[in-house]
Amino acid sequence: MALTVRGQFSDFFLETMKPMLERVIYAAYKQRPAEWVKIFDQDSTQASIYQTTTHSGVGLPTQIDEGQPVNFDSPMQGFDKTYKPVRYGGGIQVSQDLVEDDTKLRLAPKRGRMLSHSIREAQEIQMASVFNNGFTTGTGPDGVVLFSASHPLVKAGGVQSNILSAAADLSNTSLELALIDYEGMLDSDGKQVRLPMPRIVVARQNRFAVAEIIESKDKSNTANRATNPLAYAEGGIPNWMVWHYLTDPDAWFLCAQPEDTQLLVIWRRKPYTRSWFDEDTETGKMAMRYKLDYGWSDFYGVYGTPGA
Repeated sequence: MALTVRGQFSDFFLETMKPMLERVIYAAYKQRPAEWVKIFDQDSTQASIYQTTTHSGVGLPTQIDEGQPVNFDSPMQGFDKTYKPVRYGGGIQVSQDLVEDDTKLRLAPKRGRMLSHSIREAQEIQMASVFNNGFTTGTGPDGVVLFSASHPLVKAGGVQSNILSAAADLSNTSLELALIDYEGMLDSDGKQVRLPMPRIVVARQNRFAVAEIIESKDKSNTANRATNPLAYAEGGIPNWMVWHYLTDPDAWFLCAQPEDTQLLVIWRRKPYTRSWFDEDTETGKMAMRYKLDYGWSDFYGVYGTPGA
């Protein structure tokens, strides 16, 4: 595969190596499934910004006396969020010397796979930062952090919590308390939200603890073989998943299905490749880029605790 004519390398890179690298990059990108897609809803935009807004629902009906009109509800404006997709990217280089020295062309495909893994890794870190910072930083549209006891209810008044009142590590007791809180969450009108059974999301360090709590037919924290109520809960046993990009081993979360939350990833452009040849350095270059923004427009559908 060694090249003896310098002028041939640009043709070789663009006509032979470029298609091969693209196949390797996209195959590797698809090979490692994204974890964040189980948490975040997605949408796309062709504009430079994407805006969301919340508003109150419809209040409960009231008794109507004979000859009296229906009481018509007036919605109240909630909170606005503007997403501004940003471009991210990385690239690899393949020099003529590399190709001449690496006669079996093993290093170049490896670099292509590494590039796709880097892009996938970056996306996981970005989305997970919403949860990793969700107890302390990153004030949302309603003026508080994602996991807070003080989310304002714009129409009913007062606040709604989506965090355990006393931070606790994952256990039978803390999970039961969290599920009770989750089921009792109120919307901006003060009505029950009634979201479906959530998924339990844990760091890798809690993998075995959550499996024991959820999968055991008996309570895992007692010696008297008491029935595990989670195994027979109405609505079924909660699913669970490990999110490898959670940085706090003690933190754990309850998450509704992505479409039932307001956790959003807004794509302006999904990952794509570009390549070109630099004659001055006799180097082929390939970049992979994407353009998105991510965050949350409302807190409903997620609940968490940083652990004890």
